[in-house]
Amino acid sequence: MSRLTALYLRLGFVLSILAPSVCWAQENPAYQAAHQRGTTAFNAGNFAECAEEFRRAFDVEPRGNLLYNIAFCYEKAADLPNAITFYQRFIDAVPASPKRPQVQRLLDQLKGQIQDEFVDINVSSDPVGAQVFVNDKGGGAMGATPLTFKLLPGSYLIIAESQGYEAAKRKVDVKKGDIVTVDLNLVSTDQIGTYSMLVTERDADVLVDNRKVGKAPITEPLRLKQGRHEILVTKTGFKNWSKTIEVKAGANETIKVDMVEEGVPDAAAASGGGLFSGARLLPTITAAAGFGLSAGGAVVGMSASKLYDELKKKQSAGEPIHPNDIATGKSRVLMTNVLLGTGGAAVVGGAVWWFLAGSGSAPEVDTSISGGVGADGQLMVWGSF
Repeated sequence: MSRLTALYLRLGFVLSILAPSVCWAQENPAYQAAHQRGTTAFNAGNFAECAEEFRRAFDVEPRGNLLYNIAFCYEKAADLPNAITFYQRFIDAVPASPKRPQVQRLLDQLKGQIQDEFVDINVSSDPVGAQVFVNDKGGGAMGATPLTFKLLPGSYLIIAESQGYEAAKRKVDVKKGDIVTVDLNLVSTDQIGTYSMLVTERDADVLVDNRKVGKAPITEPLRLKQGRHEILVTKTGFKNWSKTIEVKAGANETIKVDMVEEGVPDAAAASGGGLFSGARLLPTITAAAGFGLSAGGAVVGMSASKLYDELKKKQSAGEPIHPNDIATGKSRVLMTNVLLGTGGAAVVGGAVWWFLAGSGSAPEVDTSISGGVGADGQLMVWGSF
């Protein structure tokens, strides 16, 4: 590359740094702040810091021209591997840029200086033809599989995407002298189930089929291929939580993970399927509430029967019967029917639930129970299941 060409490229960069930002950039304060910090670092001669700030700005607003600025800063900081990476990303992201011919010549020159350090990366996929990205999609696709390209030593995330399939990702550590082969299997989206993870302890490690997917809280739902999978959640000081799930295509479910500290009995395990604890606690409460309602219905029924006998005697004796007594009798009969019907249903439902909980096939439920005193002074209990 001629010195004049290089001078033009660098002059263009400096002008882009010093020029006022366009109005649409001002709409994003985070971008403006990162860009301003980068400009300040550049003016102070802190080129590595400048590159990092411009990368933060790029994360906020992925603008292709900013890739050139990042590469230039890395070059000024004598970080040639990163300079090459971002010059290449600029060319891929902005292929129609008038700077492209000059940047390509500069890129070839820099590559020549560290040519021996590049490593071949061979990527294949099933199905073939998937678009391959390195680290993220901001720099554009490297090409379609099967594909071979070169990377400098370092850690990378290889991503393969194809329409109608879930993206496949693989982390690779590239070392000088290696030949890296990455084979990615993409799964059709119609074979995927979605599972949200709710973990009670922050920073717990979540693993699927012995592969770590992240730390709690897991903000993105897990996208799993249909079939059987092992979920394991671990954290120091807590008992391991594990569960085998059968993923169904199209499923959209939530997995709740209650972590238990070591040395503290697990309510479900300690119960041993007992009557008043663990998974059988709520069924027992439901059945007991049913018995209570039935008993109340029986008491109200006897009261209604007694009132009926009294009114019958009055009628036989020719005494007048007050309308309020008749209304009271009807309300007691209605209350008896409601209490006995509700209580009977609760007893039967609680018994069925109790047996299902013991077998481990009972569905997960959300429950809430509340209580209070009514306006007439009666104790009231209510809830949802």
